[in-house]
Amino acid sequence: MISDANIKERIERIHAINNIKNLKFKYWNACDSKKPADILECFYTEKIYINFEDFGIFTSAKDMVKKYEFYSCHPHLIEQHAGKNPIIKLLSSNEASGFWSMSYNLIDTQKKISLTLSGTYEDIYLRDENENWLIKETIFKKSASMYRSLTSDQCSNPRIAKSLGSKKAI
Repeated sequence: MISDANIKERIERIHAINNIKNLKFKYWNACDSKKPADILECFYTEKIYINFEDFGIFTSAKDMVKKYEFYSCHPHLIEQHAGKNPIIKLLSSNEASGFWSMSYNLIDTQKKISLTLSGTYEDIYLRDENENWLIKETIFKKSASMYRSLTSDQCSNPRIAKSLGSKKAI
């Protein structure tokens, strides 16, 4: 028989895992929406570790976000992060690890190129004094990438938009 304490502990674990998933989705959405302040909110405020391979290694979320703003916060860059297959492990009541698969798409309307990238994230999360889960460490490992020209014969006159709008029924 399952005790009330065991049920309560299981519910707390499910709640923590759900909050960590929401944190990672908030982070990716903030990146795609070009919201640097929202990105910063996802990170632990003290010493952290960020390793994004080609983008750099950082011990400060502010430094990473400064570089992100400089290179990525432009209307001609349309980005989409798609995280999936999370494996979240609670290491204690205030620490967890996470492993995610991620697909990334970028369209650069000025250079007329697209980038498709896939890889994995390995994260460490900490719960702060306000009970919020935050990213303490994150390492991205690229597994594949492909650049494409949007001006080649196969892609002449590409339709590039943030929204396709409403469709008419036929």
